[in-house]
Amino acid sequence: MRKLTRHILWIVIAAFVGTIVFAWGMRFSAGKRKVGVVATINGQDIQWQNFMQMYEQNLAMAREQYDDIDENLAERIRDNTWENMVYQVLLNQEIKKRNIEISGKELYEFLKRFPPAELRQAEIFQTEGKFDSLKYLQALADPRIPWGQIEAMIRPQLEVTKLQEQIIGLVRITDEEVKRNYISDNEKVQVKYIQVLPDEFKPQDIQVTEDEIENYYQSHQEEFQLEERAQLAYVKFEKKPSSDDDIKAKTELVEIKELVNEGEDFGDLALEYSQDLGSAENFGDLGWFGKGEMVKTFEDVAFSLDEGEISEPVKTKYGWHLIKVIEKKKEKEETKVHASHILIKVVPSEETIEILRAKAESFLDGARELGFEKQAEEDSLEVSSTNLFDRNSLIPQFARISDQALDFAFENEVEEISEVYESENDFFVLKLVNKQPSKISPLVEVKARIKNILTNQKKSDLAHLEAEKIYNEMKSEQSFEKTALKFGKETSQTEMFSRNDYLAEVKNSPEFKGAAFALTQKGQISPPVKSDNGTYILKFVSREEIIEEDFSAVKDSLTNQLLMQKQNQVFSQWYTHLKENAKIEDFRERQYQQQAPY
Repeated sequence: MRKLTRHILWIVIAAFVGTIVFAWGMRFSAGKRKVGVVATINGQDIQWQNFMQMYEQNLAMAREQYDDIDENLAERIRDNTWENMVYQVLLNQEIKKRNIEISGKELYEFLKRFPPAELRQAEIFQTEGKFDSLKYLQALADPRIPWGQIEAMIRPQLEVTKLQEQIIGLVRITDEEVKRNYISDNEKVQVKYIQVLPDEFKPQDIQVTEDEIENYYQSHQEEFQLEERAQLAYVKFEKKPSSDDDIKAKTELVEIKELVNEGEDFGDLALEYSQDLGSAENFGDLGWFGKGEMVKTFEDVAFSLDEGEISEPVKTKYGWHLIKVIEKKKEKEETKVHASHILIKVVPSEETIEILRAKAESFLDGARELGFEKQAEEDSLEVSSTNLFDRNSLIPQFARISDQALDFAFENEVEEISEVYESENDFFVLKLVNKQPSKISPLVEVKARIKNILTNQKKSDLAHLEAEKIYNEMKSEQSFEKTALKFGKETSQTEMFSRNDYLAEVKNSPEFKGAAFALTQKGQISPPVKSDNGTYILKFVSREEIIEEDFSAVKDSLTNQLLMQKQNQVFSQWYTHLKENAKIEDFRERQYQQQAPY
């Protein structure tokens, strides 16, 4: 019995560790000092350490799928971690608000019916390599086994499930909805069509008067509303490696080569030290390559080495390399090399970053005393500027500190100078140089834009008039193809398509599809159909009606599928509303600045 208990305890620990962040770190963080706080959600503090623990778990899982985790992917993982964290916290708060509880009986029945995967795979519950439900049920009924810890792991999951049931419990799917969906997927038509394009009419042949421009401007003021805007000047201090950092990387590689010379295996050292994650996992092996496949400096050295020879440290744009040639061969008169390498990247050290930080702080002190531009000139620093931007903009120059830059711009007056802001790759000092209140753009600034809008409208109207002319002649001549030819229009024919199929040839025009399914008789021609990309005239070719027996055969499964989709949609809408009405204070950027670059 002790053996069985010990097995279950270890399984619990392995499965339970993933829930620590939210079961402990979040439920009991409220009320602590706001030191190391990454967010406050409806008054509840979330610790930076807990956020980073969850991020590191997600990063570890991503490394199992991707050879290389670049900064863009790492940032997406951080953002997804944030969204998941907010989701879990808000749901936990809602569970408490609704007094949702899971009884002991509910827990027992769940464990009885749905053994956790960790327990199903445990050797202690296996018989001849298969899960033995009898062994499991006997253990479940044994009071000496600490099931309470597994229940503590399962309980939060069941609470969320019960919350979801409350939200989506009244969602229903009617027979009419199921039938309509089936028809949209399975009823099909085929049509011929001609298209009259607006671009057949040249802009220079279209007259737009000053009065028309003025009238459009006056009746569409909301289109020309400008939000409050601001403009920043800034000085950037790039986190570049110093010459000492370069020497340090090279020295590390020299020391690694000494280990090789002392008899250590090159591949094992690559696995341990190489910073090329894609090849390090393969003991530095780069496989076979010919000339032109690697950067030139690397390639020149690799092709100059003999089989089994190891290079001196080689510098490329990626860092410092040790290259070992494993084999060489001739393939169709071309020499190919099979090589492995160890890469040490040249990155700014903490000392280099602190020197840059001090330089930025020194500039800030001088800028506040002498003036931003004058201090930049004295320090030989370039002053750059953003374009005008509003509160909803993403300022590309600042990337990770965009939110801080927006807060600074719209919470201060012109001429104000910011603190030193730190991003992943730079330090910044900002100056607010321009601020413009919300206003309607003057007509002179949007006149060309309005003229273009009206020109396109008139081109579309002319296309429709031309289509009506063609349609009227088709009716009198009783010939779709002959009339199309007479007007120089090409006749096209679709494949059989349903309402839910994508029709690339007409840019999936909903107007086109609606007109096609409105046709019912062979040879029937539709009146001109105006869409965003031109005007169409359609001719009915054929239709495939649904088969009632086929619908009956899939009705139950389709009902379940549609119900699940509708439930997901309802829950998603509910959560969006919950999040929009929550008070979420995001301190990530502050924490990124306070922590060493990750």
